[in-house]
Amino acid sequence: MFRKALLFLPMLFLVACLPDTVELSYRFEEGATQMYRMTAHAEASWDVAGRGHGSYDVSFEVNETVQSVDEDGAVVVVKMIPDTEEAKESGLPSPGLEQRTFSLRLGPNGEVLEVLQLDGIRASVLDHDELAFIGTYRPPLPEGKVRLQDEWSDEREVLLGSALQQIERTATLSGFRADGGSDLALIRFTGRSPLEWITSLPQGDAQLTGEASTRGRASFDIDGGSLDEASSTTTGRFDVRVLPGEGAAPIAGTLRLDLELRVTRVG
Repeated sequence: MFRKALLFLPMLFLVACLPDTVELSYRFEEGATQMYRMTAHAEASWDVAGRGHGSYDVSFEVNETVQSVDEDGAVVVVKMIPDTEEAKESGLPSPGLEQRTFSLRLGPNGEVLEVLQLDGIRASVLDHDELAFIGTYRPPLPEGKVRLQDEWSDEREVLLGSALQQIERTATLSGFRADGGSDLALIRFTGRSPLEWITSLPQGDAQLTGEASTRGRASFDIDGGSLDEASSTTTGRFDVRVLPGEGAAPIAGTLRLDLELRVTRVG
C-alpha cells in the first residue's frame, strides 16, 4: 500500500502546482523542427466477390518543420521516412514505403485547415483520396483555458485538393503527468468523418464510400506547446465498388478497416 501511495505523489504534486485552468496551444516558431516516430498497424476484412482478410505493419521517422507563422496559425512541412526493414504486409497493401513530404496549413490549436502540397505537387490538382489520411493524428485542442475533466468539441472542414472533408471531434482533459521536467496534459479524444477513398484490393482498384470514426489519447507538453505522444484507433466501414479491369463488370461489396497509429516524440 505504501509503495502505491508513493507512485501517486508526483501526480498529486503536479496537480497542486498547476493553476485552476490551463491553456493548451501550440507554440509555433518559424524554423523549429520536431521529430517523431510513427507506427501503424492496419487490419481489413472484406466481402467483395468472396470474403478476405489482410493486414500490414509499417513505421516511419517523421520530421515536422515550421515553414512560416502568422496570426492565423502556421504552415508546417512534414517529411515521412519509412523504416522498410520493419514493414510487413499480409494480404493488404500498405500506403507505400517511399519517402513522402507534404505541407499543411495549421490553425492556432494545431488543427489541420488545408493540405497544401504532397511531394512537391500542389494539393489542388491531386485527387481527394490521395490526401484523405494526411495529418489525422493530432488531437483537437481547446480554444481557451480549460479545467481538469473539461470537454470541448469542434466541427470543421479540411480542404483536401478540390474537395472538403467534414470532421467532428470531441476531447476531454483527463489528467496531468510530469515527465523529464515537462508538465504534460493528458487528453482523450474521439472523432468521426464521412470518407470517400480509393485504394487497391486483390480484386482490383476499389472506390470506398462510408464513415470513419476515431478514438484516442494524447499527452501534450503544456509549457513547450508541442505534442509529446498520441495513439489512436480509426475504424471505417465502407461500401465498395471494385473495377477489376478493362471490360470487366464492377463488383460491389463491403469492407471494414481498423487502423492503429502511435506517434512518439523523439527529438
